[in-house]
Amino acid sequence: MILNVYGKNKEIVKKCEAKEIDLMYGTVRSLMRLLKVDKMKDTFELLDVMCEAWEELTVILEDVFPDMEEEDWNGVKVAELLPIILDVFKSSFSQILTIPKDPKN
Repeated sequence: MILNVYGKNKEIVKKCEAKEIDLMYGTVRSLMRLLKVDKMKDTFELLDVMCEAWEELTVILEDVFPDMEEEDWNGVKVAELLPIILDVFKSSFSQILTIPKDPKN
């Protein structure tokens, strides 16, 4: 995943690549609490949640995009950010679902 940061003339001034998405349980739990994806009906609801919980969401996204600086977030297009947030969410759950289950335990 690539997160583009745009300058004043809408040109890309920085590209931040996601590091391996290996989120901690607390981060996934926070993401679940923030997004409540299972109750959302459309992307407008996701955008509303993002605006309400921006500080918490930024902390989570900084785990995925460690090269992002505080001021970089001002140059990120919302249309590009929404799918990335959903991809982070999906990726974290797909990792959880691939955890092998030992029938002996």
